[in-house]
Amino acid sequence: MITKLPFAYLKVFVFSILLLMGALASVAHAEKQSQPDKVDFLVTADFKEEDHPYFLDGGEIGFLVDGVQGPALTLERGKTYVFEIDTGVQHDFYLSTKALGWGTATLTKGVKGNYTYKGWVTFSPDENTPDTVYYSCRNHKYMGGAIHIADAK
Repeated sequence: MITKLPFAYLKVFVFSILLLMGALASVAHAEKQSQPDKVDFLVTADFKEEDHPYFLDGGEIGFLVDGVQGPALTLERGKTYVFEIDTGVQHDFYLSTKALGWGTATLTKGVKGNYTYKGWVTFSPDENTPDTVYYSCRNHKYMGGAIHIADAK
């Protein structure tokens, strides 16, 4: 006997399939990347502590860089930096021009690998890069921190 499923179940099923397809595409992207010669920063995700810059904003999970809760980084124009990302499937790392995260204001110029949760993101700030950018999560608000861009010495 064939029964009809309510429309709500169909919507949940379709959403689940799309979510799974997105996760599989991200895994395939991570597997295609080759390991860089050097890594400057290791980015992970964990529960925010009081020293995270957005402790009371957004959710309870935040990014750690080299084990430090949401540190402000200072990078130099004209150099290339590699972020190794291992943040979990729900926390796609990307660079943004706004602290909010949540997929807004993506910085694309000089960036390779945005929206990565396992792999590497390469960032080469230049003279057109804003003085302050942010590392953020595509899916959640206020997980990251600031990156200050300094002129070459």
